[in-house]
Amino acid sequence: MMALVICVESGMVCKLYSLMITPYTYYVHCLAHQLQLALIAAAREISDVHTFFQNLIFIINIVSAFCKRNDELRAFQATTIEHLVDIGEIETGKEINQVGGLQQPGDSRWSSHFKSICSLIKMYRATCLVLENIALDGSTYSQRGDAVFSFKLIMSFDFAFFLHIMKNVMGITDVLCQALQQKSQDILNAMHLVTSTKTLI
Repeated sequence: MMALVICVESGMVCKLYSLMITPYTYYVHCLAHQLQLALIAAAREISDVHTFFQNLIFIINIVSAFCKRNDELRAFQATTIEHLVDIGEIETGKEINQVGGLQQPGDSRWSSHFKSICSLIKMYRATCLVLENIALDGSTYSQRGDAVFSFKLIMSFDFAFFLHIMKNVMGITDVLCQALQQKSQDILNAMHLVTSTKTLI
């Protein structure tokens, strides 16, 4: 009989625990993490996608570098949300449309690349406004120059195109990864999710 264990502890402890239960245990959490890392690595083999992620990190670093800029970003985002609610573009409700920050992608963090892309799409206008402010009143010439460069990047068709394409592709695999992390999961459902994910990609 096959068992399915979801990793809720750190790496080695969870591996040892799962092996003590049964030698046929499927170590799903790590497999899902490896799937995500494999997708990112495969995507980065395409030079345009690799460049996109490098530019994404660069833009987020410029905007998030200082507390003052993070405060500006949140203020701009709050104003944007207020305006969109007023004109009926977005709905209000519990735990939706909250003001946050830009997510930094990291290879070792779950879904961080997908969340990073989603956070930039959500805060696109606010990010552009912050970059314009840095370009005008940055304290050093390098800050102003980096902000001008970042603003040109974020406004380019290529960057916007890859931002939305990667959101769609990584969104498909994120559904699988999140499902594989659930505490109650059976192997048949997991296999069905893998098959449907392969079909969608």
